[in-house]
Amino acid sequence: MRFIHVGDTHIGNVYKSRTRNEDFKDVFRQFIDLAIKERVDFIVHSGDLFNEGSPSLESLLFVTDQLNRLKQVGIRLFVIPGSHDVGIGEENSIIELFDRNGLLTNLNSKRYVSNDGESFTLGGETYKNAFLCGVAGKRSNVEDGIFKRLRINIDGRPWIKIFAFHHTISSLGEQFKDLDTDSLPKDFDYYAAGHWHGHKDGIPYGKGVIQYPGSTEYCDEKEMVDNSNRGCYIVDYDESGIKKTDYFVFDTRKKEVHEIDANGKTPQAIESEMLSKLKKSDGSLLVLRLYGRIYGTRSDLNLAFVKRSALDLGYSYVSINSSRLTDKNDVKVDIKENDLEKIEKEFLLKRGYKEDDVKLARFLIDAVERGMGEDSIIKTAKEMFTKYDNKRD
Repeated sequence: MRFIHVGDTHIGNVYKSRTRNEDFKDVFRQFIDLAIKERVDFIVHSGDLFNEGSPSLESLLFVTDQLNRLKQVGIRLFVIPGSHDVGIGEENSIIELFDRNGLLTNLNSKRYVSNDGESFTLGGETYKNAFLCGVAGKRSNVEDGIFKRLRINIDGRPWIKIFAFHHTISSLGEQFKDLDTDSLPKDFDYYAAGHWHGHKDGIPYGKGVIQYPGSTEYCDEKEMVDNSNRGCYIVDYDESGIKKTDYFVFDTRKKEVHEIDANGKTPQAIESEMLSKLKKSDGSLLVLRLYGRIYGTRSDLNLAFVKRSALDLGYSYVSINSSRLTDKNDVKVDIKENDLEKIEKEFLLKRGYKEDDVKLARFLIDAVERGMGEDSIIKTAKEMFTKYDNKRD
Protein backbone atom coordinates (compact mmCIF):
# COMPACT_ATOMS: atom_id res chain seq x y z
CA MET A 1 0.00 0.00 0.00
CA ARG A 2 1.13 3.57 -0.60
CA PHE A 3 -0.10 7.10 -0.15
CA ILE A 4 0.98 10.63 -1.00
CA HIS A 5 1.32 13.32 1.66
CA VAL A 6 1.06 16.83 0.25
CA GLY A 7 0.18 20.21 1.75
CA ASP A 8 -0.03 23.95 1.29
CA THR A 9 -0.99 23.95 -2.39
CA HIS A 10 -2.45 27.49 -2.03
CA ILE A 11 -4.57 27.53 -5.17
CA GLY A 12 -5.73 31.11 -5.78
CA ASN A 13 -4.24 34.59 -5.76
CA VAL A 14 -0.96 34.27 -3.88
CA TYR A 15 0.67 36.88 -6.12
CA LYS A 16 -0.56 39.88 -8.10
CA SER A 17 1.05 38.15 -11.08
CA ARG A 18 -1.25 35.84 -13.04
CA THR A 19 1.82 34.00 -14.34
CA ARG A 20 2.93 33.08 -10.82
CA ASN A 21 -0.59 32.05 -9.77
CA GLU A 22 -0.75 29.78 -12.82
CA ASP A 23 2.49 28.18 -11.56
CA PHE A 24 0.59 26.97 -8.48
CA LYS A 25 -1.96 25.33 -10.75
CA ASP A 26 0.77 23.73 -12.82
CA VAL A 27 2.33 22.10 -9.74
CA PHE A 28 -1.12 20.94 -8.59
CA ARG A 29 -1.52 19.17 -11.95
CA GLN A 30 1.91 17.58 -11.44
CA PHE A 31 0.78 16.27 -8.06
CA ILE A 32 -2.40 14.78 -9.57
CA ASP A 33 -0.35 13.29 -12.43
CA LEU A 34 2.03 11.73 -9.90
CA ALA A 35 -0.77 10.15 -7.88
CA ILE A 36 -2.29 8.59 -10.99
CA LYS A 37 1.05 7.44 -12.41
CA GLU A 38 2.19 5.87 -9.13
CA ARG A 39 -1.25 4.32 -8.56
CA VAL A 40 -1.29 5.37 -4.93
CA ASP A 41 -4.12 4.13 -2.74
CA PHE A 42 -4.98 7.54 -1.30
CA ILE A 43 -3.70 11.06 -0.63
CA VAL A 44 -3.41 13.04 2.61
CA HIS A 45 -3.51 16.83 2.22
CA SER A 46 -2.42 18.65 5.40
CA GLY A 47 -4.18 21.96 4.81
CA ASP A 48 -4.29 25.18 2.78
CA LEU A 49 -5.57 23.58 -0.38
CA PHE A 50 -6.73 27.10 -1.28
CA ASN A 51 -5.03 30.40 -0.58
CA GLU A 52 -8.19 32.07 0.71
CA GLY A 53 -11.40 31.12 2.43
CA SER A 54 -13.54 32.47 -0.42
CA PRO A 55 -11.68 31.38 -3.57
CA SER A 56 -12.58 32.68 -7.00
CA LEU A 57 -14.87 30.74 -9.34
CA GLU A 58 -11.84 30.12 -11.55
CA SER A 59 -9.99 28.46 -8.64
CA LEU A 60 -13.04 26.39 -7.67
CA LEU A 61 -13.52 25.13 -11.22
CA PHE A 62 -9.84 24.29 -11.59
CA VAL A 63 -9.73 22.24 -8.36
CA THR A 64 -13.03 20.54 -9.26
CA ASP A 65 -11.60 19.41 -12.61
CA GLN A 66 -8.42 18.08 -11.01
CA LEU A 67 -10.22 16.23 -8.21
CA ASN A 68 -12.53 14.64 -10.76
CA ARG A 69 -9.40 13.13 -12.34
CA LEU A 70 -8.66 11.40 -9.02
CA LYS A 71 -12.25 10.28 -8.62
CA GLN A 72 -12.27 8.69 -12.08
CA VAL A 73 -9.35 6.41 -11.15
CA GLY A 74 -10.59 5.69 -7.61
CA ILE A 75 -7.94 7.59 -5.61
CA ARG A 76 -9.39 9.12 -2.45
CA LEU A 77 -8.20 12.46 -1.11
CA PHE A 78 -8.34 13.08 2.66
CA VAL A 79 -8.01 16.75 3.66
CA ILE A 80 -7.92 18.89 6.79
CA PRO A 81 -8.74 22.58 6.29
CA GLY A 82 -5.77 24.88 6.78
CA SER A 83 -5.77 28.41 8.16
CA HIS A 84 -6.17 29.79 4.62
CA ASP A 85 -9.09 27.48 3.82
CA VAL A 86 -11.27 29.12 6.48
CA GLY A 87 -12.65 32.64 6.04
CA ILE A 88 -12.15 35.37 8.63
CA GLY A 89 -14.61 34.91 11.51
CA GLU A 90 -15.95 31.65 10.10
CA GLU A 91 -15.91 28.08 11.37
CA ASN A 92 -16.87 26.21 8.21
CA SER A 93 -14.44 25.82 5.35
CA ILE A 94 -14.78 25.75 1.56
CA ILE A 95 -13.35 22.21 1.89
CA GLU A 96 -16.77 21.07 3.14
CA LEU A 97 -18.33 21.95 -0.23
CA PHE A 98 -16.06 19.46 -2.00
CA ASP A 99 -16.71 16.84 0.69
CA ARG A 100 -20.48 17.08 0.17
CA ASN A 101 -19.99 16.62 -3.55
CA GLY A 102 -17.89 13.48 -3.08
CA LEU A 103 -14.63 14.88 -4.45
CA LEU A 104 -12.67 14.56 -1.20
CA THR A 105 -13.04 13.61 2.46
CA ASN A 106 -12.95 16.47 4.94
CA LEU A 107 -11.46 14.96 8.10
CA ASN A 108 -12.85 17.92 10.07
CA SER A 109 -16.41 17.46 8.87
CA LYS A 110 -19.00 17.46 11.67
CA ARG A 111 -19.46 13.71 11.29
CA TYR A 112 -15.91 13.27 12.66
CA VAL A 113 -15.69 16.10 15.20
CA SER A 114 -17.63 16.92 18.36
CA ASN A 115 -16.98 19.46 21.10
CA ASP A 116 -18.97 19.32 24.35
CA GLY A 117 -16.93 21.93 26.20
CA GLU A 118 -15.15 19.34 28.31
CA SER A 119 -13.49 17.36 25.55
CA PHE A 120 -12.77 17.72 21.86
CA THR A 121 -13.62 14.31 20.40
CA LEU A 122 -12.16 13.34 17.06
CA GLY A 123 -13.16 10.42 14.91
CA GLY A 124 -11.72 9.37 11.59
CA GLU A 125 -11.85 6.71 8.95
CA THR A 126 -10.00 3.47 8.29
CA TYR A 127 -9.24 3.08 4.61
CA LYS A 128 -6.86 0.60 2.96
CA ASN A 129 -5.83 -0.56 6.46
CA ALA A 130 -4.81 2.98 7.45
CA PHE A 131 -6.66 5.01 10.08
CA LEU A 132 -6.81 8.72 9.22
CA CYS A 133 -7.88 11.66 11.36
CA GLY A 134 -6.77 15.22 11.93
CA VAL A 135 -7.26 18.72 13.33
CA ALA A 136 -7.87 21.77 11.15
CA GLY A 137 -5.51 24.74 11.22
CA LYS A 138 -6.44 27.44 13.73
CA ARG A 139 -4.47 30.54 14.68
CA SER A 140 -5.44 31.06 18.32
CA ASN A 141 -6.06 29.07 21.51
CA VAL A 142 -4.82 25.93 19.77
CA GLU A 143 -3.35 24.01 22.70
CA ASP A 144 -5.92 24.92 25.38
CA GLY A 145 -8.88 24.96 23.00
CA ILE A 146 -8.24 21.66 21.26
CA PHE A 147 -5.13 19.61 21.93
CA LYS A 148 -5.26 19.59 25.73
CA ARG A 149 -8.86 18.34 25.52
CA LEU A 150 -8.39 16.01 22.56
CA ARG A 151 -9.83 12.49 22.59
CA ILE A 152 -9.54 10.25 19.52
CA ASN A 153 -11.79 7.32 18.68
CA ILE A 154 -9.81 4.94 16.49
CA ASP A 155 -11.77 2.83 14.04
CA GLY A 156 -10.82 -0.87 13.91
CA ARG A 157 -7.31 -2.34 14.00
CA PRO A 158 -5.42 -0.58 11.21
CA TRP A 159 -1.91 -1.38 10.01
CA ILE A 160 -0.90 2.26 10.44
CA LYS A 161 -2.40 5.37 12.07
CA ILE A 162 -2.08 8.79 10.42
CA PHE A 163 -2.69 12.10 12.21
CA ALA A 164 -2.93 15.25 10.06
CA PHE A 165 -2.49 18.75 11.48
CA HIS A 166 -1.79 22.27 10.24
CA HIS A 167 0.45 23.99 12.78
CA THR A 168 4.09 24.90 13.33
CA ILE A 169 5.45 22.91 16.26
CA SER A 170 8.13 23.81 18.78
CA SER A 171 10.54 21.28 17.23
CA LEU A 172 10.88 23.73 14.33
CA GLY A 173 11.97 26.49 16.73
CA GLU A 174 10.33 28.20 19.68
CA GLN A 175 10.10 31.50 17.78
CA PHE A 176 7.89 29.94 15.12
CA LYS A 177 5.66 27.64 17.14
CA ASP A 178 1.91 27.82 17.59
CA LEU A 179 1.87 24.36 19.17
CA ASP A 180 4.21 22.51 21.52
CA THR A 181 5.31 19.27 19.90
CA ASP A 182 4.39 17.35 23.06
CA SER A 183 0.78 18.51 22.68
CA LEU A 184 0.31 16.20 19.69
CA PRO A 185 -1.52 12.94 20.41
CA LYS A 186 0.66 9.91 21.01
CA ASP A 187 0.83 6.49 19.36
CA PHE A 188 0.46 7.48 15.72
CA ASP A 189 2.81 6.12 13.04
CA TYR A 190 2.75 9.09 10.68
CA TYR A 191 2.09 12.75 11.48
CA ALA A 192 1.12 14.55 8.28
CA ALA A 193 2.04 18.15 9.05
CA GLY A 194 1.24 21.34 7.18
CA HIS A 195 1.54 25.14 7.53
CA TRP A 196 5.37 25.18 7.61
CA HIS A 197 6.36 25.93 4.01
CA GLY A 198 9.90 24.63 4.21
CA HIS A 199 9.92 20.85 4.03
CA LYS A 200 11.28 19.12 7.12
CA ASP A 201 11.98 15.40 7.17
CA GLY A 202 11.81 12.85 9.95
CA ILE A 203 11.07 14.60 13.23
CA PRO A 204 10.81 11.65 15.64
CA TYR A 205 7.79 11.61 17.94
CA GLY A 206 6.82 8.63 20.08
CA LYS A 207 6.81 5.56 17.86
CA GLY A 208 6.14 7.65 14.77
CA VAL A 209 7.57 10.46 12.66
CA ILE A 210 6.43 14.03 11.88
CA GLN A 211 6.79 15.05 8.24
CA TYR A 212 6.42 18.54 6.72
CA PRO A 213 6.34 18.34 2.90
CA GLY A 214 6.38 22.15 2.60
CA SER A 215 4.40 24.19 0.11
CA THR A 216 4.15 22.91 -3.46
CA GLU A 217 5.25 26.30 -4.86
CA TYR A 218 7.30 29.21 -3.53
CA CYS A 219 4.88 31.54 -1.76
CA ASP A 220 7.36 34.30 -0.99
CA GLU A 221 10.96 35.42 -1.32
CA LYS A 222 12.09 33.77 1.93
CA GLU A 223 11.08 30.36 0.63
CA MET A 224 12.95 30.93 -2.61
CA VAL A 225 16.11 31.79 -0.68
CA ASP A 226 15.94 29.28 2.18
CA ASN A 227 14.42 26.20 0.52
CA SER A 228 16.00 24.37 -2.37
CA ASN A 229 12.93 22.58 -3.75
CA ARG A 230 9.19 21.94 -3.53
CA GLY A 231 7.58 18.53 -3.32
CA CYS A 232 5.53 15.86 -1.55
CA TYR A 233 6.07 12.51 0.16
CA ILE A 234 5.29 9.07 -1.24
CA VAL A 235 4.89 6.61 1.64
CA ASP A 236 4.85 2.80 1.40
CA TYR A 237 3.39 0.67 4.21
CA ASP A 238 2.18 -2.87 4.95
CA GLU A 239 0.94 -4.88 7.93
CA SER A 240 4.30 -4.31 9.67
CA GLY A 241 4.02 -0.50 9.44
CA ILE A 242 5.73 2.27 7.44
CA LYS A 243 8.27 0.70 5.09
CA LYS A 244 9.66 3.58 3.03
CA THR A 245 9.21 7.35 2.62
CA ASP A 246 10.49 9.16 -0.48
CA TYR A 247 10.43 12.88 -1.24
CA PHE A 248 9.30 13.69 -4.78
CA VAL A 249 10.47 17.06 -6.14
CA PHE A 250 8.13 19.04 -8.40
CA ASP A 251 9.31 20.78 -11.54
CA THR A 252 9.23 24.47 -10.65
CA ARG A 253 10.82 27.56 -12.17
CA LYS A 254 14.55 28.13 -11.89
CA LYS A 255 15.73 30.57 -9.24
CA GLU A 256 18.43 33.22 -9.17
CA VAL A 257 19.41 34.67 -5.80
CA HIS A 258 22.10 37.37 -5.67
CA GLU A 259 23.58 38.99 -2.56
CA ILE A 260 24.66 42.59 -3.17
CA ASP A 261 27.17 44.15 -0.74
CA ALA A 262 26.22 47.85 -0.68
CA ASN A 263 28.59 48.85 2.10
CA GLY A 264 30.17 52.24 1.36
CA LYS A 265 28.81 52.31 -2.20
CA THR A 266 26.80 55.06 -3.83
CA PRO A 267 23.23 54.44 -5.01
CA GLN A 268 24.41 54.62 -8.62
CA ALA A 269 27.14 52.01 -8.03
CA ILE A 270 24.65 49.68 -6.33
CA GLU A 271 22.17 50.02 -9.19
CA SER A 272 24.94 49.22 -11.70
CA GLU A 273 25.93 46.12 -9.74
CA MET A 274 22.33 44.91 -9.62
CA LEU A 275 21.89 45.45 -13.35
CA SER A 276 25.10 43.51 -14.02
CA LYS A 277 23.52 40.42 -12.44
CA LEU A 278 20.66 40.42 -14.93
CA LYS A 279 20.56 38.33 -18.08
CA LYS A 280 17.99 37.26 -20.63
CA SER A 281 15.60 34.85 -18.91
CA ASP A 282 12.93 32.36 -19.89
CA GLY A 283 10.84 33.07 -16.77
CA SER A 284 13.19 32.46 -13.84
CA LEU A 285 12.51 33.79 -10.35
CA LEU A 286 14.91 36.58 -9.36
CA VAL A 287 15.80 37.73 -5.85
CA LEU A 288 18.28 40.55 -5.23
CA ARG A 289 19.22 40.98 -1.56
CA LEU A 290 20.99 44.18 -0.51
CA TYR A 291 22.96 44.56 2.69
CA GLY A 292 25.41 47.00 4.26
CA ARG A 293 25.52 50.76 4.94
CA ILE A 294 24.95 52.75 1.79
CA TYR A 295 26.93 55.92 1.03
CA GLY A 296 23.95 58.25 0.78
CA THR A 297 20.31 57.36 1.46
CA ARG A 298 18.15 54.41 0.48
CA SER A 299 15.56 56.71 -1.08
CA ASP A 300 18.14 57.63 -3.75
CA LEU A 301 18.09 54.04 -5.07
CA ASN A 302 15.96 53.60 -8.18
CA LEU A 303 14.80 50.06 -7.39
CA ALA A 304 11.75 50.41 -9.65
CA PHE A 305 14.01 50.88 -12.68
CA VAL A 306 16.04 47.76 -11.82
CA LYS A 307 12.86 45.74 -11.39
CA ARG A 308 11.41 46.92 -14.70
CA SER A 309 14.69 46.07 -16.43
CA ALA A 310 14.59 42.53 -15.01
CA LEU A 311 10.98 41.99 -16.06
CA ASP A 312 11.78 43.27 -19.56
CA LEU A 313 14.49 40.58 -19.78
CA GLY A 314 11.91 37.86 -19.15
CA TYR A 315 12.03 37.16 -15.40
CA SER A 316 8.58 36.07 -14.19
CA TYR A 317 9.12 37.33 -10.64
CA VAL A 318 11.48 39.97 -9.23
CA SER A 319 12.08 40.77 -5.58
CA ILE A 320 14.57 43.40 -4.40
CA ASN A 321 15.04 43.08 -0.65
CA SER A 322 16.55 46.13 1.02
CA SER A 323 15.57 45.26 4.61
CA ARG A 324 19.23 44.75 5.59
CA LEU A 325 20.28 48.03 3.99
CA THR A 326 21.08 50.97 6.28
CA ASP A 327 22.00 54.60 5.73
CA LYS A 328 22.99 57.68 7.73
CA ASN A 329 19.37 58.33 8.75
CA ASP A 330 18.89 54.99 10.50
CA VAL A 331 18.57 54.91 14.28
CA LYS A 332 19.57 51.78 16.19
CA VAL A 333 16.66 50.15 18.06
CA ASP A 334 17.48 47.86 21.01
CA ILE A 335 14.96 44.99 21.16
CA LYS A 336 14.62 43.03 24.41
CA GLU A 337 11.74 40.68 23.57
CA ASN A 338 12.20 37.22 22.02
CA ASP A 339 8.61 36.47 20.95
CA LEU A 340 8.11 37.33 17.25
CA GLU A 341 4.82 39.21 17.68
CA LYS A 342 6.17 41.11 20.69
CA ILE A 343 9.34 41.96 18.75
CA GLU A 344 7.24 43.48 15.97
CA LYS A 345 5.26 45.53 18.48
CA GLU A 346 8.31 46.72 20.44
CA PHE A 347 10.14 47.69 17.25
CA LEU A 348 7.22 49.74 15.90
CA LEU A 349 6.62 51.49 19.24
CA LYS A 350 10.29 52.44 19.49
CA ARG A 351 10.14 53.81 15.96
CA GLY A 352 7.44 56.23 17.13
CA TYR A 353 4.23 54.45 16.14
CA LYS A 354 1.20 54.54 18.46
CA GLU A 355 -0.58 51.52 19.97
CA ASP A 356 -3.49 51.88 17.52
CA ASP A 357 -1.03 52.01 14.60
CA VAL A 358 0.45 48.70 15.76
CA LYS A 359 -3.02 47.13 16.14
CA LEU A 360 -3.90 48.12 12.58
CA ALA A 361 -0.62 46.69 11.27
CA ARG A 362 -1.23 43.45 13.19
CA PHE A 363 -4.72 43.15 11.70
CA LEU A 364 -3.43 43.59 8.15
CA ILE A 365 -0.69 40.98 8.66
CA ASP A 366 -3.14 38.44 10.14
CA ALA A 367 -5.70 39.11 7.41
CA VAL A 368 -3.18 38.41 4.65
CA GLU A 369 -1.83 35.29 6.41
CA ARG A 370 -5.36 33.87 6.80
CA GLY A 371 -6.28 34.50 3.20
CA MET A 372 -8.87 37.22 3.78
CA GLY A 373 -10.14 38.46 0.43
CA GLU A 374 -8.85 41.79 -0.86
CA ASP A 375 -12.31 43.43 -0.80
CA SER A 376 -12.90 42.32 2.79
CA ILE A 377 -9.48 43.59 3.89
CA ILE A 378 -10.11 46.98 2.30
CA LYS A 379 -13.60 47.26 3.82
CA THR A 380 -12.46 46.29 7.34
CA ALA A 381 -9.33 48.45 7.13
CA LYS A 382 -11.45 51.48 6.15
CA GLU A 383 -13.66 50.87 9.18
CA MET A 384 -10.58 50.69 11.41
CA PHE A 385 -9.15 53.87 9.89
CA THR A 386 -12.45 55.67 10.51
CA LYS A 387 -12.53 54.60 14.16
CA TYR A 388 -8.87 55.58 14.54
CA ASP A 389 -9.44 59.03 13.01
CA ASN A 390 -12.49 59.63 15.23
CA LYS A 391 -10.50 58.60 18.28
CA ARG A 392 -7.67 60.98 17.40
CA ASP A 393 -10.12 63.86 16.83
